[in-house]
Amino acid sequence: MQVSYSPRTVLGPVAVTFLALILPLVAGTVDKAALFMKCFENQDCLAKRTVWEHFTEDIPSCLATVRVWWSNKPPGIPVTLVTQLSVERLDQLKSQCATWQGPLAAALYIPLHNPSAVELSEASQQRLQALIANVDEFFRHLESSNGGSGCQLRLALMYELFADQRALLLYPVNSLRNYARLLADTDLIANIDVDMVPSLSISIALRDAKLLAEYVRGCQGGAVYVLPAFETHCGGTSYADSLALGGKEAVAQGLKKCLRRMRPKAPFSHNSTKYDRWLATEDTYSITYGPLFEPWFISWRWGTLWYDYRFRGYGKNKIVQAAAMNATGTVWLVSPHGFLVHRPHTESRVRKDFLRAKFSRKDMQSLRHTVYGHVESLWEGTRSEMERGSYVTRVERNFQACMESLPWWQMSTTGGGTMT
Repeated sequence: MQVSYSPRTVLGPVAVTFLALILPLVAGTVDKAALFMKCFENQDCLAKRTVWEHFTEDIPSCLATVRVWWSNKPPGIPVTLVTQLSVERLDQLKSQCATWQGPLAAALYIPLHNPSAVELSEASQQRLQALIANVDEFFRHLESSNGGSGCQLRLALMYELFADQRALLLYPVNSLRNYARLLADTDLIANIDVDMVPSLSISIALRDAKLLAEYVRGCQGGAVYVLPAFETHCGGTSYADSLALGGKEAVAQGLKKCLRRMRPKAPFSHNSTKYDRWLATEDTYSITYGPLFEPWFISWRWGTLWYDYRFRGYGKNKIVQAAAMNATGTVWLVSPHGFLVHRPHTESRVRKDFLRAKFSRKDMQSLRHTVYGHVESLWEGTRSEMERGSYVTRVERNFQACMESLPWWQMSTTGGGTMT
């Protein structure tokens, strides 16, 4: 297995020297974990610690990586699931890993309220050390398990320093999605949030050489394969996990009990999928993009647009990417072979904050410094740019430099954006 540490965070000089000696022996000739870690050396951040005004002024986060875990197991399927998560969602990742049979690339994030912009406080170091121990136990269990079941994990533990307690709400979701994708080295990727459990059936289908070839041809030709999404309204996490082990018949039966189509109160989000047709067919079919569509899908790594880093906290972050991809001519297909089940979890503080502002009946001028107000302003500006054909995804300069330094990304000629 490949493991890389950031020496300036939680390890002493003796441990760092020891790791420098043994890592090349453990990792072989190409230590991808170490190459990814190198991206974060001597970063040129506009601000070392985040405050609320950085969000409203679109100043990028200064993300740091403290450790990377990278499985040495051979890929079960040549498709990498790409996801991101906060510390509270680690159990969701474990459930994803249980049903996904290929590489799983994840960015795990922890925000740290830190008095210094230079050195980590003792409290911050203790939080990181505890989290490293937790992830390490999970990773070692995966690596030692037999039978070929479960994912092949590559995970980057990332943190962000904050000077402002209020700004801790500003989860950098799109930046994390982008960095997680940098861990992918297969041509096909599955873009799936951590609270969505993929059905075992899609991994089984992708093991079939003929079916896999169809996905490759479609994705190379500019198509993406949407995975229909469902959510449970009773039964808890164990029920969601059990549904993911079944096939289409399990979904049909579940819809009579505790399962329903994703986000029924926001039909624009997923109704473009045409659920009734999916339930009745064994064939791939095309759909028409609809405004505010926010699907999860399998796509060609080299042709998938990056996510716009400016959208953080909550709201519109995935919608923007789907709209931009549609504007560039993406063909939307629906996979008949798999589906996703939402795994229930507690509502995040930032979502509560976002919805409270949205339904407050205040005018947009008075809401401009809230998550909701700024995200809506960004969305309106982005839509106008798309209508004029001038929109380009914004990605951070540090991210761009990282991508250009990684050997498995040197062929990338699409999916980039402007740098900030």
